[in-house]
Amino acid sequence: MQLGLPAALWLLAVLPVIVLLYMLRARRQDVPISSLLLWQRTRQDLLAHMPVRRLERSLLLLLQLLVASLVVLALARPQLTLPAASGPATALVMDTSASMQATDVVPSRFEAARAAALAEAARSAGPVMIVEAGPQPHAVTGFADRVTARGALLRLRPTDAPARLEQAVAMAVAQRAGGRGVRVVVFTDRATARVPGVQYSIVGETGRNIGIAGVRGDRTPGGYVTVVQVHNAGRLTERVPLTVSLNDRLVLERTVQVPAGATVGVPVRVAGEGILRAHITPHDPLAIDDTGYAVLGAPPVRVLIVGEQDRALVEALRAVGASVLPGTAPDAQTIAASDVVVLNHTPPVDLPPGNYLLVGTTALNLPLAVDGAVRAPQVLRWSRTHPVMRYVDLHNLTIASALALRPRGGEVLAEGEVPLIWAYDSAGIRAVVLGFGLQESDLPLQIAFPILLHNALSWLSGAGDAYEAGDALVVPAGSHPEAILTGPDGQSTALRARDGQFVVPALEHAGMFTLQFDGHTRRIAVNPAPSESEIAPIRLEAESASSTPSRWVQRPLELARVLLALALMLLLVEWALWLRGLPRADVTGFRGSPRSRPSVSRLGAGPSAVRR
Repeated sequence: MQLGLPAALWLLAVLPVIVLLYMLRARRQDVPISSLLLWQRTRQDLLAHMPVRRLERSLLLLLQLLVASLVVLALARPQLTLPAASGPATALVMDTSASMQATDVVPSRFEAARAAALAEAARSAGPVMIVEAGPQPHAVTGFADRVTARGALLRLRPTDAPARLEQAVAMAVAQRAGGRGVRVVVFTDRATARVPGVQYSIVGETGRNIGIAGVRGDRTPGGYVTVVQVHNAGRLTERVPLTVSLNDRLVLERTVQVPAGATVGVPVRVAGEGILRAHITPHDPLAIDDTGYAVLGAPPVRVLIVGEQDRALVEALRAVGASVLPGTAPDAQTIAASDVVVLNHTPPVDLPPGNYLLVGTTALNLPLAVDGAVRAPQVLRWSRTHPVMRYVDLHNLTIASALALRPRGGEVLAEGEVPLIWAYDSAGIRAVVLGFGLQESDLPLQIAFPILLHNALSWLSGAGDAYEAGDALVVPAGSHPEAILTGPDGQSTALRARDGQFVVPALEHAGMFTLQFDGHTRRIAVNPAPSESEIAPIRLEAESASSTPSRWVQRPLELARVLLALALMLLLVEWALWLRGLPRADVTGFRGSPRSRPSVSRLGAGPSAVRR
């Protein structure tokens, strides 16, 4: 049992006061008389009855104490924890991904799912928890009443990003720890793997959808070549109108035929720089993927090469659009003037905060030790998800010698017997380490070399021009302490530099963003993830009712009203017993005229003391 207001128990101090009042005699007035001869028996009686008399057995006193105790206990608001016989607690998981904006269900999949979730919350007899399955799954509310759950559901909005549904479901299922029975209901258009006790409510009717899967612009001597990728997620060949504009000026207008399940790339030559916008009008259920953006003409990455001025390295950097600065010793001034510093076969030194590409060397203040060298290592595996390794193929890479790297943190991007490519991002230092020199490998002859350099420079400088909704954006801050991020809806967010970086929260919406700091303006294009164009609903087989846990959960029961009712009943019993103990004549007089009504001293004279 728990008390809602424990401080009220201090009122129990009134109990000894009631007992003391019961023991006290009524005060008598002293009157002078002429003789005591006729008052001897009265005098003896006064001596026998002292001001405080001995406590005697009294049912009325006991009832009075019980009534006072019950009233005080009711004021303390006791709660008794009982098992809820009406059902278990419920965790509702709401999918807020971009595909939930599809309108094949009126008015949309998200609104239909929310209506079903509201009905489920209204039917639940136990507490309800709301979990949002977005790019960053989190619990909107803990286990609360139905009114709170309803308010949380009404505040949810769909995003333009993918949902991490598995993590959200795992978060809801984790509430069963300690034997707690929790029923989990997931409202989505794509069911994941079956989990015991998890029920899916699937919305959606069709998989027909055509969307823009990507927009990419590459610099050429005559301007830019932009490739617009159009994806058909349906089962039939579709013809869709495509328009491409640069700074609101029409560049291309044509009809594109896309086979079922295929992606078609449309090349567009653009002379100029600015914001490129590609738009299709397929008249399908999902509109968020009908528009794609790209930023053309972003300032080139300024690269400072320290150490060996390798010709192949310099030419590759210029080929990917970097601006190569004259080589010099790295200090605070030169690092501030560059976006990325390349250390090529330099002795290990302590690195100040900044962005670094280390080739055939390490740094003293990186969590990376060198244990000799390895001859002819082979590349056995590499990351395909890290931005530095995107589209990089190292199958045919030959390395004559490499450093035996022993990382104590960071992330290994490629490895064989030892780590060969390693990335680090902490304490204001962002670094990519190649554990081998360019002259000890045939990497400069591989097609993967310029791709690797382009990815590394984009990741190190934060100058990438293509982002997906839901991605976290990390931009080097340099010496700038603050920045302002403005989204497509015009709302601005103030950012503060931490460890030399502006960490932008997950970009949940697609469109054009603007990052401003100290007079500098940077445009950021954010597009929906291509996976969100696949809107075909995924259903699992119907679950049996036994998959829902049948354990009871705990619910509080307020006892204050019960205690007050019991106190009132005891008070009525005490009053009836007191009336019954009065002499018959007194009772009659009590009901008669005011002149014959007795004066009763309840606590001072005892249960039946009557003074006229």
